[in-house]
Amino acid sequence: MTGETGTSHRERSKARRREAIRRSGMRLFAERGYDGTTVADIAEAAEVAPRTVSMYFPSKHDIALSVPDEIAARLTAVFRDRPGSGFLDVVDTWLTGEADALDPELLALLTAMFEANPALKAHGSSQLTEAVRLTGPALAAATGLPESHPMHAVIGAAVGAALSQYFGTVLRHDDAPGTHPLFMACLRALVDTARQGAPAHPRII
Repeated sequence: MTGETGTSHRERSKARRREAIRRSGMRLFAERGYDGTTVADIAEAAEVAPRTVSMYFPSKHDIALSVPDEIAARLTAVFRDRPGSGFLDVVDTWLTGEADALDPELLALLTAMFEANPALKAHGSSQLTEAVRLTGPALAAATGLPESHPMHAVIGAAVGAALSQYFGTVLRHDDAPGTHPLFMACLRALVDTARQGAPAHPRII
């Protein structure tokens, strides 16, 4: 029991240290800019050694995109854990979970960092687009378009962009409960439009 308690304490300490490094980095990226912040600056702000920063995050880029990476990973995990569910149902479940999982203070840091560093925001958006791309089979089943159909890629990109914009809206206005139903209605309209245009026997030229 003592060994388990000791391990649990170490894991919590590591998690707190990682989070302190991440938030310090994001805060400095917002205040000084990504290029104007060094690993040494982040280490000083987090009260750790530069080597410790590198143990948790191999690069500044990993710190800056850690939140979008985790959001995208949770989307992929929900699809993996619910293979029989429809695309829209899984997205709905995932977004509901995100509203509970994301810390308002962390979201505020993310917003400030993205506003100060537009290039980072573009990279963060691409993470969601890539996660949607990986859910291709579920999206194809929802639209009726085979994954080889040209419009499948278009719809996938549109859904990824819509999700990115949704998070941007929530970050700016902090109204996930109010925005969520309207967003899901828009997403359903997008998928329904694709489904109506799907040929019964698509011929790809």
